[in-house]
Amino acid sequence: MFPELDPYRVPERLVDDLARRMEDNGAGPHHASLPAGYTYFGQFVDHDLSFDPVSSLRLPNDPGQVEDFRTPRLDLDMLYGSGPRDMPYLYAPDAPPGGELLLIGDSRTQFGEGFAAEDLPRNAAGRALIGDPRNDENAIIAQLHLAFLKLHNRVVRELWDSGHAGQWSDRRSEVFREAQRIVRWHYQWVVVWDFLHRLLPDGLVEGLVTPALATGRPPRPAGRARRRRRPFGFDGEPFMPVEFAVGAYRFGHTLVRPSYQINARATNVQLFSAGGDRLDAGHLDGFRPLPGRLAIDWGRFVQLPGGPPPQPARRLDTKLSQPLSRLPAGVAPPGEAGRSLAWLNLTRGSSMGLPSGQAVAEALGTTPLDDDTLRLARAPAPLWFYVLSEAETIGRGERLGPVGGAIVGEVILAMLAADPASFLHADPPWTPFLGPRPGRCGLADLVAYAAG
Repeated sequence: MFPELDPYRVPERLVDDLARRMEDNGAGPHHASLPAGYTYFGQFVDHDLSFDPVSSLRLPNDPGQVEDFRTPRLDLDMLYGSGPRDMPYLYAPDAPPGGELLLIGDSRTQFGEGFAAEDLPRNAAGRALIGDPRNDENAIIAQLHLAFLKLHNRVVRELWDSGHAGQWSDRRSEVFREAQRIVRWHYQWVVVWDFLHRLLPDGLVEGLVTPALATGRPPRPAGRARRRRRPFGFDGEPFMPVEFAVGAYRFGHTLVRPSYQINARATNVQLFSAGGDRLDAGHLDGFRPLPGRLAIDWGRFVQLPGGPPPQPARRLDTKLSQPLSRLPAGVAPPGEAGRSLAWLNLTRGSSMGLPSGQAVAEALGTTPLDDDTLRLARAPAPLWFYVLSEAETIGRGERLGPVGGAIVGEVILAMLAADPASFLHADPPWTPFLGPRPGRCGLADLVAYAAG
């Protein structure tokens, strides 16, 4: 996004000091209005946008972009793969041609009592058969993935039964493709008008949607000060800007709570396990069949109509919850067990050559945070830490600040604008129709609709 800015090689001592400073030994303050489900929806979106299995803390990386081994689009390719012909193992074997259903697992039948009847499809070793293995890394995101599998299947069945008249071509041979488009567009709508709208500075989403569709923009002018800069866009093929992937979008790590209420019985479930019991319902570890006691009550993660308030996410600030300060071996990169997630993020940002937060603020034409706020003895701030500092102060712990908001909002809107099949390009303009509020749709509406 900012190729004219110099990389900031963060001194190792500053990385160590900041990593210790970012540890939160308690539960941390709660977000005032963000339900906990959006923490994991943000992770779900991240996995949809990028899959980078080769970049390493130990190897030099291209600072221009992060290689994406799938499409850098909001197209749910982690659900659909490259389609039922290329990846038939993602699809139910008995669905009619043109009306393909996504495969859903039954871990109770497959693995025995104590496991959930509805789960991701799994092989004999218990590993999920899905388009992105990262969506099986904890029990919450695994069940969010499951909800989207169910969402697609419900839309297919309703179209097959001649539902949603006027919203599709009504050709039986196109049921799968039409259902895929409907699910994608609702998901994209939720990303923009629910997820981003809750977390970006007030008015920023509205200000980005129209410019995101502009075409033929001139190249960026050289120089650091661009007071009249236009929002980021792609001049050619979309790619994953490193300032987004390794910097600003990692704001979601500070939203993670140390424990969760999953349902009425599992009310203090820890992030990570202390042992290897596959039926242990006291932790969220993934890559195993889902224990029945961890079947999610979505009303504890999103605000369902008429339901009680869900548990909140942790607030946006410069602290990470205690379990993230000492990552276990199964979570940390090889050889980094016991490291904090803050140390890993700061080290990765430096190795990828990110510019400092102050340099990006100046490039965006905003006044950088002062040293009294950052408390870095006048040193430049790593971009990720700067984004969290903005959110803690300017955003009051509830929203991103001008730098974080611009990077996150502009990149996601640019990716939607670069995708000719996204809902932004619908003609006539499209609005959602699934759920109880035509023309409006949030994450709660999708998970409720998927559950039937």
